[in-house]
This record gives sequence, structure tokens and C-alpha cells, in this order.
Amino acid sequence: MIDATYFREQLARDVQAIGASAVVELRLLGGHMHRVRAVVDVSDGHVTVERFAARSDEGAWEGDAWREQVLGGPAKEVERVIVPFESILDVILSPGRAAAGARIGFG
Repeated sequence: MIDATYFREQLARDVQAIGASAVVELRLLGGHMHRVRAVVDVSDGHVTVERFAARSDEGAWEGDAWREQVLGGPAKEVERVIVPFESILDVILSPGRAAAGARIGFG
């Protein structure tokens, strides 16, 4: 189970191993995902994180929230979420796009 020790000690090492542009997501038992912007607080029973605004039900980004996640620009929507450890299925870490790297698509 993911616990306070993971968020206090191991997460920073995992992010460092992937690189500065690492993307961290919390996948919950109910199927929801939180793309983490920052860990705000860690207690014995839960973690408080800032997450990027969620997509709407249709799968489209709401407003300009996609800019920071996709292009590295400022996001206007950040939410705080308190997540009980027992609801976390896993923590997904993946390398983000390098600022000077090639982009998918045209341009």
C-alpha cells in the first residue's frame, strides 16, 4: 500500500530518477486519476496534493487548463485534493516532454 513514507521519502527519489519533467499521476481504486502538480501535505492517513484541473466529461480540456500540462504555459485551474492512502491504487511516473524536444503532430 502507498503510505506516508512513500510521499515523504521515496516519491522525490522516483521523480529525480525520471528527470525534472516527470509527470506524476495518482490512480485511485474507483478509476479516477489525479495529475499531481505538487504535494502540499502528508499525514498518517492521507496526502494533500495540488492537481491540474480535470478534463470535462466529454474528454475536452476545460478552458486553458491544458496549457501547462501540454505546452508548459501557465495553468489557470489548479485544485487541492485530499486523498486517503487506502484509496490509491498506484502512483504512475512518466517522463514529460522536454522543453526543446520534438512535438507530436504538425509544427
